[in-house]
Amino acid sequence: MKNKLNHVTLKEKLGGKTLMIRGMSYPKGIFYMDKEYIAHSGVDTKGNIVTHLFTYDKKGMLFFAKRIIVTVPWYLIVGILGLIIWIIRQPDYPFYLLPLATFGYHFFFPYPLRQFHGAEHKMFSHQGEKSLETLHDIAESDIVNYHCSTNSVVTFYLLFFLGLGPFGGNLAAILGLIGVVVIPRWLKGLQRHVIFPISKIIQRQITTVEPDLKHLKTALFSYLTLTRRQVVSEKLLRDEMKKAKEEQELAIQKEQEQKQLLLREQIIQETEWVEI
Repeated sequence: MKNKLNHVTLKEKLGGKTLMIRGMSYPKGIFYMDKEYIAHSGVDTKGNIVTHLFTYDKKGMLFFAKRIIVTVPWYLIVGILGLIIWIIRQPDYPFYLLPLATFGYHFFFPYPLRQFHGAEHKMFSHQGEKSLETLHDIAESDIVNYHCSTNSVVTFYLLFFLGLGPFGGNLAAILGLIGVVVIPRWLKGLQRHVIFPISKIIQRQITTVEPDLKHLKTALFSYLTLTRRQVVSEKLLRDEMKKAKEEQELAIQKEQEQKQLLLREQIIQETEWVEI
């Protein structure tokens, strides 16, 4: 089971190609994905940010599954297993309790997950260049995302409680699950004007929290790893900044030398004219 089914999308231009990027956070890091690659940055036991880039091969999918499964809170695993055992022992098989509990996990995210979730959203919200130099601007970006999976939580619960009276629990849950698929695709007005305003409040108050610098860097490295198609680290970015600064200083120096050369030539020409 995934820690947080948070899929947010953004179109990113890459060499003339438009990418549809999705993001997903968990308590120790962030994934950004498109149709070809999976980028991941996470914090290891020593507090270092480690970044990976995978395709959707066996190695990549095993890494993805392992990172998600091993960080699922024990109380969620125990709770879901206990709930399944209890459900199958009931005469009316109240299976609606399973999606009810699963979607409900959004209201009990561990604090680190909420921080990574916030950093993931801010990376999408920031519309300018994404780099170490713009990290402060990224931190000031909106923590709310229109495509967050919190929308699915709102959709499910609204339809479930609307259908609970007339249809009963199991059919109401099915109605909610259908709504999760149908509304964002074919009922965009309902999504925009009803679902998202509620989701927006929940995102700000419950499913996200302001990230620290560590969480923002984790999001940045993962995002750039995906868009660049190469593993990005802080050392790499700082080396690039240093090189860019040196090239800029060299360009300024050459420009000044060129101006001085033109000035000397002008003085020489004026001197020759006076002598003539």
